[in-house]
Amino acid sequence: IVLCERVLQGAPGQRVGISFGNGGTGKQFCRDRRCITEQNGGIIQSNLIASCSDDGIYINRAVASRILHNTLIDTGGISVRFVESSADIQGNLVDGLIRTRDGGLLRAFDNFDTSASRLYLGVHPVRNFYVNAAAMFYTWSGKPPRRDVTDTAAPDLCDLPRSPHPTYGAFEDFSACLITKL
Repeated sequence: IVLCERVLQGAPGQRVGISFGNGGTGKQFCRDRRCITEQNGGIIQSNLIASCSDDGIYINRAVASRILHNTLIDTGGISVRFVESSADIQGNLVDGLIRTRDGGLLRAFDNFDTSASRLYLGVHPVRNFYVNAAAMFYTWSGKPPRRDVTDTAAPDLCDLPRSPHPTYGAFEDFSACLITKL
C-alpha cells in the first residue's frame, strides 16, 4: 500500500507512487557505462496506490515492465515515458489516465481507467466503486467491476486467491485484507 500524501498534503513538491527508472542513474553505476535503460523486466503487481500529486506509477527508462492488477486512486495515473521505456499494462483500476509520453511504448489491455475528458470535468467514476474513497474506505459500494477474462493471476494485495473472473485492481475484497493483515 502506497499512500503518497496522506500526511504530506499541501507540502511542497510532487509525489510519485511507484517508479521504475527515473533517468537519474550516473553512467558510472551501470554495467555497460551507458545507462540506456535503468530497469529491465520489472513487475508492479497488486498494489493500492493513493493520494499522489503526480503519477501513481511512472515508468522512465525502464524496458519490458509489467503493470498488473493495481488500484490507483487520486493519482495522475500510469505514465510510460521516453523511447527507452516499454510496459504491458493489464487488469488495473485507475482513477486517472494510462498514457505514454515522449515516445514510450505501452500495450494496455483490459484495464478500467478514466478518460481525459471526464477528468477535465472533475468526474471520477472509479472513486464511486468504493464506500468512501476520499476517506480511504475501500469497501465496494456495490458490485465490483469484474474482468470478462478468466485469469490465473497471482494472489491479490492481501495474498488471497482471486476469483476466476477477478476484479479490476489490487484486491477482491479490501475488508478481507484488513482481517488477514491484523
